[in-house]
Amino acid sequence: MTARPASQPSWDLAALETRTQAIGQALLTCARHEHAQLSVLNRWTAQVLAWCLADPDVKSRMLRFIDALPSLRRPADVARHVVDYFPAESMRLPAALRLGAQAARRGLLTRGALSSLVRQLSEQIARQFIAESSAQGAGRAVRQLAARGATCSLDVLGEQVLTEAEADAYVAQCRTLLERCAQAYQAMPDAAAPIACGPRPNLSIKPSALTPRFDPISPDQSAQRAMRRLIPLLEDAARYGATINLDMEQYELRDLTLALTKRLLLREQGLAGASLGLVIQAYLCDAEPVVEELLGWLAHHERAVTVRLVKGAYWDSEVARAQQFGWSAPVHLRKTATDAAFERLTRRLLSAAPLVTVAVASHNVRSVAHAMAAAERLGLAKDQLEFQFLFGMGDALQAAVVQQGYPVRVYTPIGELIPGMAYLVRRILENTSNESFLRQESLRERSVEELLRAPYTPESAASDAPAAAPGAWRVEPFLDFSKPQPREAVMEALRQVRSHLGQRYRLLTGDGAIDTPELWTATNPARPSEALGDVCCAGPAELQRAVSLAAAAQAQWARTPVRERTACLRRAADRLREMRHTLIAWEILEVGKTWREADADVLEAIEYLDYYSQQMEELASGRPVAQVAGERNAYRYVPRGLAVVIAPWNFPCAILTGMTAAALAAGNAVLMKPAERSSILAWHVARALIASGFPPGVVQCLPGSGERIGSALVRHPATRVVLFTGSKAVGLSIAQACAQVTPEQRFVKHVVAEMGGKNAIVVDADADLDAAVAGTLRSAFGYGGQKCSAASRVIVHRDVYDRFVQRLAAATDRLVVGDPADPDTDLGPLIEPSAQQRLRQAAERAARVGTVAYRYPSERLPGEGWFVGPALVTEVPHSDALAQEELFGPLVCLFRVNTFEEGLALANDTAYALTGGVYTRLPSHLEQAIRTFDVGNLYLNRPITGAMVGRQPFGGHKLSGLGTKAGGPDYLFQLLLPKTICTNTTRHGMPLE
Repeated sequence: MTARPASQPSWDLAALETRTQAIGQALLTCARHEHAQLSVLNRWTAQVLAWCLADPDVKSRMLRFIDALPSLRRPADVARHVVDYFPAESMRLPAALRLGAQAARRGLLTRGALSSLVRQLSEQIARQFIAESSAQGAGRAVRQLAARGATCSLDVLGEQVLTEAEADAYVAQCRTLLERCAQAYQAMPDAAAPIACGPRPNLSIKPSALTPRFDPISPDQSAQRAMRRLIPLLEDAARYGATINLDMEQYELRDLTLALTKRLLLREQGLAGASLGLVIQAYLCDAEPVVEELLGWLAHHERAVTVRLVKGAYWDSEVARAQQFGWSAPVHLRKTATDAAFERLTRRLLSAAPLVTVAVASHNVRSVAHAMAAAERLGLAKDQLEFQFLFGMGDALQAAVVQQGYPVRVYTPIGELIPGMAYLVRRILENTSNESFLRQESLRERSVEELLRAPYTPESAASDAPAAAPGAWRVEPFLDFSKPQPREAVMEALRQVRSHLGQRYRLLTGDGAIDTPELWTATNPARPSEALGDVCCAGPAELQRAVSLAAAAQAQWARTPVRERTACLRRAADRLREMRHTLIAWEILEVGKTWREADADVLEAIEYLDYYSQQMEELASGRPVAQVAGERNAYRYVPRGLAVVIAPWNFPCAILTGMTAAALAAGNAVLMKPAERSSILAWHVARALIASGFPPGVVQCLPGSGERIGSALVRHPATRVVLFTGSKAVGLSIAQACAQVTPEQRFVKHVVAEMGGKNAIVVDADADLDAAVAGTLRSAFGYGGQKCSAASRVIVHRDVYDRFVQRLAAATDRLVVGDPADPDTDLGPLIEPSAQQRLRQAAERAARVGTVAYRYPSERLPGEGWFVGPALVTEVPHSDALAQEELFGPLVCLFRVNTFEEGLALANDTAYALTGGVYTRLPSHLEQAIRTFDVGNLYLNRPITGAMVGRQPFGGHKLSGLGTKAGGPDYLFQLLLPKTICTNTTRHGMPLE
């Protein structure tokens, strides 16, 4: 092949549109004729789709029920789910299900009979969209499609790959499927073989299934891991003369998948004879520049590739994820914008032949007709492109395209019902979308003119971005580590910070920056020999001086208008934004956080500054109270007074900043006492606050020993409120100390305390085990379990216990324990040697009182640093300290229970009540958990860590805390005193109003 620039020809769009309309009308005429001849959907599937179309609530229930069904083992479980999901006899259900449910409720139909009926009907739906249940049937699927004039691209449906063994099994299935596909075509007489664009044997694979560690934060390592399993597949493809297509999954994996494709295209050894394909998703806003970059790369390297052009299958999840992470939606928010992009991309890719062979994947007759017209305009032969369809969808249009003489390929899933459920739900969503072409055409809702209208309507030209709700709380964007710029910025920040290690960090008080004789030398817990710097600590004299300065500044700060106070806080937020990458680097080095954990902590600090500013501004005018003639009543808030903030090391920016920001917003001067292990980070936060316009003495930072400095601040007669996050023992001692009123005090000190937890996740019999294992992994081992919210107990229903433990152990084994400066690291070090020793002793105790289901091999741990690998323990008595006391490390106890109710009771059986989680798909069990799971933060079907400011206010009760909620709408009340003002508005009985 001779490389040439992939230039865009001049298009006569008017002539192209005329030809598109003509082709489209011919296709519609043929497709409607074929539709009348085909039994496209079985009767039950048609009923379900019609039912979902008629009622969005019913649609949601139906999809969730279908999703749960494969996990239900007993007839009684199926019957209970039917009743839970479809409780009202008046609900519009297909007759078979409606009558079956009614009969079961009244005892006229056994649960076994209802279960059999439901499973039979659900299997019918599944087989509408899933060709075969195993690779053994692949040849039959190939032959059946060939009889209709179509080739296929086989796809293995499977559960989410969480372990190395699951990735191996996936590749083994793919290799078997490719072999069966190739054999079927080899045995096919030439006369029976359908026309094809490129090799007939064709396999689609998901890159994320090639390794459980396919993560864009470490693209080189991830690509290498995927390559190890992909090369044997490509060698098979070379032997069979087949094509391997890399499916495009979520947006965050797009760039990594493209990079993997380029690596494969540059590799030549042993791959001659294999073809490679990739996917471009037109619904992505940046798809067009990505295509231009790809075409330039192909021309430069003299490589060719097949591009399957699709509109995209993850729209809902992409929009939701973008909102959750504070990002702009990566997808077009209007269907017309996607359709228009699809047509532009079709023209661009077709014009790039022979660098690109285009596979147009759409069920929209307009999109198909436009591609045919564009190919004609370019003079391409019909066998120089192909049209792709999903199995079980668009059969009539497939037949029409075959009649036009174009190659047709059908994306053909092979797999069992359970692993295929997510795919099945997506297909039902597509068939019942309000804007789906399948719905419009099959229901004859639109005229031919409407169906073939070009996607350039005035409304499609409107802004693609949704309007923000006035006054709505906006999420601070996370760094998107799927992009190179944030990765490079953190790497550069690490280099810069490391180039300036060994500095002296002076005490920051109202007198400025001062030296003190007592120093704390900060070291890197991953490399204890690496000294980070010396922090000047406060002694008794510095403490007393700081308290005096703060007390003197308190009155002025309390009188400062709220808007001026919050302006300082917002300037501080801006400073932290500017320092973000530097702070991330310090979190990695000083407290051993991995990249994402470090970013989340800095982000949370920024959000606290903005959130409490907004909350205080809303409280500035007080609250409305009842009014009557002759008096004017007001309800206002005034500051409590000088505040002490005692913060932990595990969230060195977020918690320190959050407690400080709340106190400052409320009008209280603050004395910050950071944890020794995060003193440098605290210095950077304090400097940013002080430089943001606060008067001298309003905010000061006093590093030093908790026993001396922290205790003295708590007991000092001038301090009025103490905000603390840390251990139960220290928190209770603070509460006890503040309850003692000294003779010179004229007030009772107020305490805000969060003291940790022994948090549990309950996994029900019908849980999505993919989600439960992944969620437990994140909840238990994020930051090495050094979070008060971390899961340290997992309580699993007996029906899924063995499978869950096996998968969790295998998933834990693929984690990487190492230096968090490496973005490929999952678990960094513990914070100090005493923590390492404590966790080692806990693991030894676990081996004595229980059974160690998994322990990370010691030979895989780094030689230097305070590292401890993750461990899973079973059969520990629930009364044992391992199951009752907070360990603050990567050790998890697992318990088997007979019922969901027993699981909740066990979860509640501790002295703590901070966070908890439930994985279940039974609505009544979700409601039961909401009622009875006694925790401050309950998470349903998601990880139990990672509470977000303003969205999941955080805090617990019992011995986890005093019931306050950081980042919530009532947190500031802890730092304010309410004041009622009643003014007499009469004079001698006559109202003045």
